[in-house]
Amino acid sequence: MGAEKDELRTRLLSLREGMDPAVARRESAAVCGVLGADPVYQEAEKILFYMPHKGEVDLRPLMELGWREGKQVVLPRSLPRTRELELYRIESFRDVAQGTYGIREPVPTAGNRVAPEEVELVVVPGVGFDKAGYRLGYGGGYYDRFFAGPGGDAIRIGAAYSFQWVSTVYPEPHDQPLNGVATPSGICKVERQGDTWRDQ
Repeated sequence: MGAEKDELRTRLLSLREGMDPAVARRESAAVCGVLGADPVYQEAEKILFYMPHKGEVDLRPLMELGWREGKQVVLPRSLPRTRELELYRIESFRDVAQGTYGIREPVPTAGNRVAPEEVELVVVPGVGFDKAGYRLGYGGGYYDRFFAGPGGDAIRIGAAYSFQWVSTVYPEPHDQPLNGVATPSGICKVERQGDTWRDQ
């Protein structure tokens, strides 16, 4: 299974790297529109986003919408030693700087720290996503640890280009499933035992 997972990751990363920038912008805008129209987004007050890195779905237009609507826009900061995430609220894109792995992360300030338990919705980046709600990441396990621990109560939605939506990502026992995946054509919501959010 490990070899299949690595092969899938390599293939999907290659496809993303080769995307036409115009297609990436169009699909990113569509994903933002799909998420922004969903009640899960509309009802959430504190939302954990991410800054796009190396061609990931660009959610900055949705973050800007969140500010206009009075929502709290939260970003993760990676802690490589423990492979955990710290969360900080940002008021504008001026509040970010290049951090771990070259990813733009929030500049940490005591007043903007957000407890993981306060976040209601997490929009998750990834390399691929499958129909059972599992995510193929980059191998660091940051989000799996977050969802298995303090961020476990938040609704989790993956943000995917059309080609990132696959039949399986070969999940392993430690992988934490999402509640759904937002693609340019809509959100597929996954029903899981014990969840309060159901497929519409």
